[in-house]
Amino acid sequence: MTVRTADRTLDIFENFAHRQRPITVADLARELSLPTSTCFALVRTLVDRGFLYYLRPRGAFYPTRRLGWVAEAIGHHVPIAQNVRPLLEALRDATGETVILGKLQGQGVIYLEIIESRLAIRYTMTVGAVRELHASSIGKAIVAAMDEEPRERLLAKLKYPKLTEHTIRNRAQYMKSLDEGRKRGYWTNVGESSPDVMGVALSVRIFGDLYGINLVGPQSRFDRHLKSYVDALKATVRKVGAVRMALCSD
Repeated sequence: MTVRTADRTLDIFENFAHRQRPITVADLARELSLPTSTCFALVRTLVDRGFLYYLRPRGAFYPTRRLGWVAEAIGHHVPIAQNVRPLLEALRDATGETVILGKLQGQGVIYLEIIESRLAIRYTMTVGAVRELHASSIGKAIVAAMDEEPRERLLAKLKYPKLTEHTIRNRAQYMKSLDEGRKRGYWTNVGESSPDVMGVALSVRIFGDLYGINLVGPQSRFDRHLKSYVDALKATVRKVGAVRMALCSD
């Protein structure tokens, strides 16, 4: 269940991230389809808390650096980032491709860490993005590793919207893809969410919960280097699994 006030507050900050310039309450209310009184109350609260400021009285306003400071303070102490990110960076350096750590969120996959490739042609995405479960190599790896009962509950609700010409469109195709991954020892997304993009993924348990790690990039490079990519991914997952034991013993 979405809490409307929290949802609207996040919409305000995401609007600024997109527009990157000041705005008035009236214009913001119009862009977010909010009643002006509601938008004003939200803005006034955020101004009072130091997250927004007016450039001039009753004029345009803009976020202060307070939100960035809060986010940075949180980010410095994320347990998974502190312990796992160096291993993900090493995987990126070994393969040259973008590396993503994700887990299930509802009927999607949320990206928790993204180590972006340094190559000119690469896959890019933002942390916090939620991707469609049926068209995600991370999603397949995690679903395949789930216990039968929770997996069945999840699959009973899963929808299969078409994203590309190669998107899985029904449960039978999805189950076939899961089985193929089990036989290979890894799971793939070949142009199923974005044309000409390929990902390979494996699941790993961190703090006792299932996460997924994948490599993603142009399909043409994956076609040439698939074996070495998979070998590097498997080695990283083994290392992450070992870190997980240390974390759980704290």
